[in-house]
Amino acid sequence: MRKTNPEVAALIERLQGQMSRAVEVFSEVEGSEPSSHPCAMRGNLNDLLAHNAEHEKMHYGQISDRRYALGLIQKSPRERYLAEWYRERAALIALLLDLPDDALDKETEQGVTTIRQIIEHVLHWDKSSVEDTATRYGSESSGGQ
Repeated sequence: MRKTNPEVAALIERLQGQMSRAVEVFSEVEGSEPSSHPCAMRGNLNDLLAHNAEHEKMHYGQISDRRYALGLIQKSPRERYLAEWYRERAALIALLLDLPDDALDKETEQGVTTIRQIIEHVLHWDKSSVEDTATRYGSESSGGQ
């Protein structure tokens, strides 16, 4: 996030961290186990997950509405494309959830790239484009993965 919005960056970091924790916890259970959490509505862990996903959608709409009311919709091409890229990255990560490690390097057909090769390709070119931009325009570089 930009240096000018550290509170927003901190919230995004917290949301990312909590989602990572949720994936860690819920990946270790089947889902049919009962849940005592009120959001499961007297159901099981799958019900709780379904609720949490819907809960996220509801609040997504609220925040979108607040941005609109504040005149802060993401209207420039840079803002829109960055938001779109972020959504696509989340979708890509979602495809990796619950994937067995040994599936990363399995070929579906001879000579066809594996899942790991595709992810490494994405990481390489994303890092290359981001760091090239950081160097060219003087942004701080974390050199991250």
